[in-house]
Amino acid sequence: MTTNETNGTADAMKQRRENILDLLDIMDEGNLTALRFKDGQVEIELERKPAAGALSASTLPLMAERVGQLLNAREDATGVVAGEDDASVVRSPMVGTFYAGPSPDEDPFVKVGQEVLTGQTLAIVEAMKMMNEITAPAPGVITEVLAANGTQVEYDQPLFRISTSANA
Repeated sequence: MTTNETNGTADAMKQRRENILDLLDIMDEGNLTALRFKDGQVEIELERKPAAGALSASTLPLMAERVGQLLNAREDATGVVAGEDDASVVRSPMVGTFYAGPSPDEDPFVKVGQEVLTGQTLAIVEAMKMMNEITAPAPGVITEVLAANGTQVEYDQPLFRISTSANA
């Protein structure tokens, strides 16, 4: 191997390291737990578990804000007559395994009759070892869970029905 080849290899490795560090910075900025990057022949998948305790500390202010949004939405909706079919169906965005909770020994994210907020996690669909959160598209009440925990789901398969009416 010549000196130029050695320098070229070292430069390429240094560039890849910098790219990975940039991706980690993106994960930190976006508070992401997983990230996939593909550029030509290079494919990088990064995944990490949230730090213990970090979830509760960062989630509480967000949940307080979301609860306020839900209460405001209810106040704004008073006096509005809602149609009988004010339901939102949440569908699977991919083929994968449906998980109702964060782990087998924990309670499901949501249950029938529970109020949910826009963006709240309803379930996880695992595809190719990547955990993909399924979130509520709108505030409402879970009226039906249409998939069983641990089962295979198909693309566009209905997973949840959420009543979005003001009287829910």
